[in-house]
Amino acid sequence: MYHASKHAVTVLTEGLRRELVQLGSKIKVTSVSPGVVVTEFLNLYGEERKNRLYAENPTLQSKDIADAVVYTLGTPPHVQIHEIIIKPVGEKF
Repeated sequence: MYHASKHAVTVLTEGLRRELVQLGSKIKVTSVSPGVVVTEFLNLYGEERKNRLYAENPTLQSKDIADAVVYTLGTPPHVQIHEIIIKPVGEKF
């Protein structure tokens, strides 16, 4: 279900971007799709499952995502970053 939901958010983001362009807006919209990030989110799955996932898979840190967002925000007004897909090297998903 997660993958379908994430794709839906990406499609909605693209639709919003296109609507803003049609309105002549200069607002920029970027979809950020990170891989596995070490956060509190996986606490929902329990300590054992969370630790196993982190041990078996390469991960990103929240700073990695923040750096990508800061880069996007720092682009000149004429540059539009549509989508950022950021994953750790070797991610299996």
